[in-house]
Amino acid sequence: MYWIIILTLSIDQLIKYLVRNFMDYGQSIPIINGFFQLTSHRNAGAAWGIFSGQKLFLICIAIIIIVIGLIYSRKVTDKLTRIAFGFFIGGAMGNVVDRLIFGEVTDMFEITFINYPIFNTADIFLVIGVILFFVSTIKEAKLEKNQS
Repeated sequence: MYWIIILTLSIDQLIKYLVRNFMDYGQSIPIINGFFQLTSHRNAGAAWGIFSGQKLFLICIAIIIIVIGLIYSRKVTDKLTRIAFGFFIGGAMGNVVDRLIFGEVTDMFEITFINYPIFNTADIFLVIGVILFFVSTIKEAKLEKNQS
């Protein structure tokens, strides 16, 4: 699990570094016309800009979630659940690092065919972690049902 945290945090920070240093703020690079583009964006809040300007609040909530995740994950023996925690914690750490260093999160992935907030690699890792956690929970529930 710890290697996943380190890997996701490293990938996230590398991609954000590249966006901050090689794209102008607001610049967009079409990847799939009418569907997806890279856009250099900063977000001082959470998704859709909620809690904008509440940096300390967002950092505290994320740190609490990371600590709880680290504590709980140490008790987990299921490999898929530990992997899920690795992705989730690494993603959360990626956005915390941005808020601590820059005061805002660097976003870059923009889906253009719908009104959806621009997001980043840390957000993707968070979502992967949540999905894997639900899959492992369903898998575990099925195993318990079959054993009873």
